[in-house]
Amino acid sequence: MLVALCCNACGVYSFTGTSISPDIKTISIQTIENTAGEGPSNLSQVVTNSFKNYYQRNTNLTVLQRDGDLQLEGQIITFTLTPNAVQRDGNIDQATLNRLTMGIQIRFTNAKDPEKDFDQQFTITEEFPPTVDITSIPPAAIDRMTDRLVADVFNKTVADW
Repeated sequence: MLVALCCNACGVYSFTGTSISPDIKTISIQTIENTAGEGPSNLSQVVTNSFKNYYQRNTNLTVLQRDGDLQLEGQIITFTLTPNAVQRDGNIDQATLNRLTMGIQIRFTNAKDPEKDFDQQFTITEEFPPTVDITSIPPAAIDRMTDRLVADVFNKTVADW
């Protein structure tokens, strides 16, 4: 109980794994544009909303339109489906799996501590049967991949992992 009170009193650590300085109150998350040119038409909105929802659920930060104590901006730079696990059947090479790669470039600014700023690419992959093409990727799969990317960025920005 004493440890919980001490951690709560200092305001630096939380049970969600974040280590946010008590003087940081806000975060601004700009629209994550889809510069890859592939994927569903709402991919930019799905990714941006996932970021906003994740930070709201897992921190006490207020999400602002701009000029937050913490600032996230970036773009989707990769959304590609490539053959993977190729097998030869007679004279024909055929993929037994397709791999979707989704990558985002994130620029993070910490207005209170510029030493924590970064500009980094985050990439995630998922395997699909060969019958799935880039136009038929299930929305639930894109949501799963987005959630994993958002968690990676979250850990880098406020969990110091």
